Amino acid sequence: MLKRILNFSLFLLISIVVEAQAQQPIRFEVPTRSGTSPFNHVACGEEGVCLFYPTIEETGKDSVSWSFYLLDRNLQQVWQKRIPLREDVSFLKSIYRNNCIYLLFHDTRRNETGNISVLFIIPSKQIITEHRSDIPYKADVIDFEVLNDLVFIGYNENKGKPGLIAFSLMDGQKRNYEISTEDDALLLDVAVDTTYKDVYATYKVQKTSTRNKLYVNKYDLSSALRNTISFEGEIEKRIINSAEYVPMNGTRGLLTGCYGYSNRGRRQYDYYNDYYNYYYYNSLYNRPYTYDANNDNTPVSDGYFTAAVGDSLTPTLRYYSFVDFANALKITSDMDVLRLRKRSEKREKNSLTGEDNTVDDNGSSLNYRLLMHPVIASDGKFLLLGETYYPEYHTMTQMVYDYYGRAFPSTYSVFDGFRYSNAFLAAFDSTGVKAWDNGMEMRDILTTFLNQKMNYVFSGQEMTLFYNANGKLAVKTIKGPETLDNTEYVSIAPKRQTDQVSYEYLGTMEHWYDSYYLASGYQTIRNNYLTENKRNVFYLNKMAFE
Repeated sequence: MLKRILNFSLFLLISIVVEAQAQQPIRFEVPTRSGTSPFNHVACGEEGVCLFYPTIEETGKDSVSWSFYLLDRNLQQVWQKRIPLREDVSFLKSIYRNNCIYLLFHDTRRNETGNISVLFIIPSKQIITEHRSDIPYKADVIDFEVLNDLVFIGYNENKGKPGLIAFSLMDGQKRNYEISTEDDALLLDVAVDTTYKDVYATYKVQKTSTRNKLYVNKYDLSSALRNTISFEGEIEKRIINSAEYVPMNGTRGLLTGCYGYSNRGRRQYDYYNDYYNYYYYNSLYNRPYTYDANNDNTPVSDGYFTAAVGDSLTPTLRYYSFVDFANALKITSDMDVLRLRKRSEKREKNSLTGEDNTVDDNGSSLNYRLLMHPVIASDGKFLLLGETYYPEYHTMTQMVYDYYGRAFPSTYSVFDGFRYSNAFLAAFDSTGVKAWDNGMEMRDILTTFLNQKMNYVFSGQEMTLFYNANGKLAVKTIKGPETLDNTEYVSIAPKRQTDQVSYEYLGTMEHWYDSYYLASGYQTIRNNYLTENKRNVFYLNKMAFE
């Protein structure tokens, strides 16, 4: 095991070595302004990496040129194209499937020619085509899926009904899928079954500020509603914050997500505005976000839930609190450990007195903000991963004067950023029962830019958890609930050995092809050996797991 770790560390330190060449990291850099994030990329397997971003070049009335590059496996340019897009479009999500790329753009302004654009790219043939459709004005996209030539886009609309559209990339034919006629319905997830050609929409209805109801609609490709699944076992004051439906076959599936407590003492839950106060969706649309601790109504979570769907099953929600995770105390920060212990002591006291302990109060709830990952199926288990973070700020004091000129101190809070805390990983079987849990503490990450950092790779029954932050890769090896190797930190190779990273944000790492992975992010780099001793870059690093 130790030898494997040493070999792994060596690979990360020197990155990948091109055959018959000197040992130099395979790294791509492009200049950018500090504090911006214009660059997007899609890992395209052995074909390389597709890099794209908006330029400042206008190509017509209300349109801007976007540059698209294909980089090969050595991060060298293969081809480059420029495509005009509406100047107000926001890139939202990418899908890479069957050697094709699908990119979703949303124009938030009124647009007679359609406010949804999907770019279809075949990297090997240098083909890029644009396909347009539309969703209601001011609606927010919630999910994006592809099935054959159909693209599916789910959305929510404030003071309106949620919706789901599909349109063909072949002929542009559009289909509308009705979600719910009830008020206060909120779409959470769209899923497609590529084998049985079914479409699923998961949504909740906020009955009151303390009770919600979950549903899953099943459609065929013609948009006909086949049936609606509702769930039992919902507990008052437990609010569903996210949900994802995983189809297993034509009749069976698993619903998972995270839940939180409806906090007492807070104002009534605003089912729409509070949901979209969630930082992930604001950053998805690149909306300006000024943090105010006194007006933060972002939904907070306290655990995961599951529900199995099948022919003879009555779908029932199961709740799994993070407090009850076997590895909770091993992966949480010191501050959270105190909160966990406080809550455990209260539960034990309530169990002795016979008091109801199914719902926690403000003082003992963990109140995690979560960045949820898509569910991954592996070896008959379904893995659910969420990264926790919380706002961090410090208190400032200044002297102010009253009408009579008397001085007195006044305090106010200054937002420092979002602090990543830890990642909770749980494995569930096909019935929704938790098989094991584990996770990883995330240290020294304070940023105003939030993104999913954690990832994992399988090697038999072992898993390696890792994340990219502050110019380093943090690595931990587990086997189910057992920790095989504690967290180690390895520097990501810079372009030059004398480069020093002074600031970093939006760092991440993802699988590329075979045993190769792609690290990316934005960095401010200092190098006193160069005339221009400071540069701000977006980077891509090719790396390997042995």
